[in-house]
Amino acid sequence: AQPQSTTTTLAQPAQVSLTAPAGEIRVAGGPYLVPVYINGVSRVSTITVTVTYNPSVLRMRTIQEGSFLRQGNATVSFAPNTDRTIGRIDLTFVRTGDAVGASGSGLLSSITFDAVGAGTSQLTISGVAASPTGASVPLTFAPATVVVR
Repeated sequence: AQPQSTTTTLAQPAQVSLTAPAGEIRVAGGPYLVPVYINGVSRVSTITVTVTYNPSVLRMRTIQEGSFLRQGNATVSFAPNTDRTIGRIDLTFVRTGDAVGASGSGLLSSITFDAVGAGTSQLTISGVAASPTGASVPLTFAPATVVVR
């Protein structure tokens, strides 16, 4: 028998990631979908995520809530707040009256962009999350890069 590693009992931080659109991105093409995923989370009840982008290259068109936080038929308050001038999107998700939290992996949100200028836009992502008891849920973040031709 192999000795068990004691580090496996420590929770790994969940990852929140952006996925750049596949294929070539062209000015006046699109719209282009950028999904926001969460992977490997345990008992999350509240998430606030900030996405930034280059507004001279991309223009945010629409934001849709994903289904991940609605697991177990939970009621979710979803409040997007955008500033297209500086290229910032704030997404706040709260499972109201939640005692369980959402666990696993899934789609938090989908952001649709139009390509408005040639160049490169780094899509950065940051944020915080909490459990139903208000404890901090550790997160890591995976940004994406979009090149518009």
